[in-house]
Amino acid sequence: MDILHFFSTLHVTETHETLLHKRTRITKKEEPNDDSTMKKQHASSSKSSHVCLCFHGFSQNGLVFRQRTGSIRTKKLKREYEFVFLDAPHCVDGVFETDVNDEKKEEKRENEETAMGTMRSWWLAGENVSSGATKAKDGSWIRPAKSTKIVRLEETVALIENALKEHEGRVRALVGFSQGATLIGILKRVKSELFENVRRVVSVAGFDPLDARFYEKDGFDEKSVVIDVPSMHVHGKNDALVTRDRSDRLRDKFYNPEKSVLFEHEGGHGVPTSREFCEAFEKFLLIPDGEGKDE
Repeated sequence: MDILHFFSTLHVTETHETLLHKRTRITKKEEPNDDSTMKKQHASSSKSSHVCLCFHGFSQNGLVFRQRTGSIRTKKLKREYEFVFLDAPHCVDGVFETDVNDEKKEEKRENEETAMGTMRSWWLAGENVSSGATKAKDGSWIRPAKSTKIVRLEETVALIENALKEHEGRVRALVGFSQGATLIGILKRVKSELFENVRRVVSVAGFDPLDARFYEKDGFDEKSVVIDVPSMHVHGKNDALVTRDRSDRLRDKFYNPEKSVLFEHEGGHGVPTSREFCEAFEKFLLIPDGEGKDE
C-alpha cells in the first residue's frame, strides 16, 4: 500500500480543521514558505555550489533553527553549501505554556514568539486530532514523538518537493533536529525519489517513529528504503526527551549502519555547539564524494 496515499485518506475532525484554517489565516502575514523567501535565501548564497536543507524540531521554525545552528555553520561550510531552513506546514503556536504567574518569564516568552514567528510541526499526532487536544496541558495530549498515528504528512511532502524544484538538483545534504531528524527517515519511505542527489545526512536528537506503518509489513521491505549514504547521528547523554535506544533504532532501521557515525556529547536535547562538534560537523559535510564511508 502507498503509505502517503493511506495518510491522505485518514479522517480529520471538522472542528480541528476549522481551527487550523483560522490559525492559518491569522498568521498569514508571518507565513515564511512563499516563493519570495526561497528566492531570497537562494540569492544570499549564490556562490555556494550545493544546498543543505535544514529541518527544525517540533514547536520551532526555520528562523529558530537557523539561530541555534549559527556557530556550527562555519565559513568553510558556507562556501560549499547554501543552508536553506524550511518551515513546517502545521501551526502549533501555544502548545507549550509558561507559568503565567511569572510576569518576567511571560513577557520574555511573548517577545521571543513575536520575533521568531509561528511555531510549527512537520506532522500531527493522530491521537490529538481525534481528541481535539491542541496544548500540552490538555489531559489527552501526547507529543508527536510518542504518537503511533502520524497524520497530515502530505502537506510536508509537497512543501519539500517544491523546495527541491526550487534548487534544481543542488540539494546534496540534509540536516534535521528532533522531529525534523525523524522526518528525514520517514521521507525516504514515503517519497524515496526526494533523495536522488543527497550525499550526506546529519540527524541530531532524532528518534524512531512509533507508527507501525513505516516498518516492514504486508510486503513492505524496509531494507530497500534505507538511507544509503553517509550519515552522522548526534545524541546527548543527558537528553531527557530522546533516549539513546530510540536514537539508535532510527539509525538501525532507517539508515545503512555501515555508513553511519555517532557523535555523542554531554549535553541534553539540543544542537551541541562545542568546538569538537563544530569540527566534526564541518569535516563530515566536506568529505568529498567517494571518500570516508561512501560507496
